[in-house]
Amino acid sequence: MLAAERYPGAMTVDQYIAQMRENRDRFIENIDATRISPTDRARFGAAPLKVLVLTEDWCGDSAQFVPVVARLERELPTVELRVLRRDLNRDLNEQFPRKDGYLAIPVFILLDENLNVIGSLVERPARASDEMAAETRRFQKDHPDLPGVTRSFDRMPDETRAEIKANMARWRVDQQERFARYMLDELAETIARARSERAA
Repeated sequence: MLAAERYPGAMTVDQYIAQMRENRDRFIENIDATRISPTDRARFGAAPLKVLVLTEDWCGDSAQFVPVVARLERELPTVELRVLRRDLNRDLNEQFPRKDGYLAIPVFILLDENLNVIGSLVERPARASDEMAAETRRFQKDHPDLPGVTRSFDRMPDETRAEIKANMARWRVDQQERFARYMLDELAETIARARSERAA
C-alpha cells in the first residue's frame, strides 16, 4: 500500500531532473538516446501503466535505466512515471529487496491504473547484470598488478575498487542502446506475466 499512497505526491521526471546534482547531463543524454520501437508501443500501449521509481542521482544504474522509462513515458500516453528519493523512502525500499536480500536502487514499482502493484524490477535487468559481471572479471584478469584485485569487491583496497568503478563507468557508456533494450524487454515480460497471472 505504501507505493499507492506515495505515488500521487512523487516527482515528475522534469521535477526530478531539476533537482539533480549528479549525473544530470548523462540522464538527459540517455533519455534522448533511447529508441522506442513499434513492438514497444504495442506492448506498453495496451493498458495504462504507472511506474514509481525509487532512486538517487548519484546512482549509475539510475542514470542508465530510469531514462529508458522516462522516454517511454514521453512516447506513450498510457505510461506515467513518478520518482521518489530512496533516502527519504527507505521503508518503501525495504519492501523490494534484491533476491539476495540487499536493498538496491533503482527500484521500478509497476502499478496498474488503480495503483495496485503488479510487479517490480530491482536495480537493473538480469542480462545487464551478467554482462557487467563479465566485464569486471575481464578487467580483473587484465590488471593483475592492482592490489587485491581478485578479492571480493567489498574487500578490495579503496584504490583498486576505484579503478574497477572507473572502468565500469567508461564501459557502460557504450552499452546504452543494448541495455535500454534489455530494460524494455524485462519490463514488458514482467507486466505480461503479472497480467497473465491475474487473468488465470
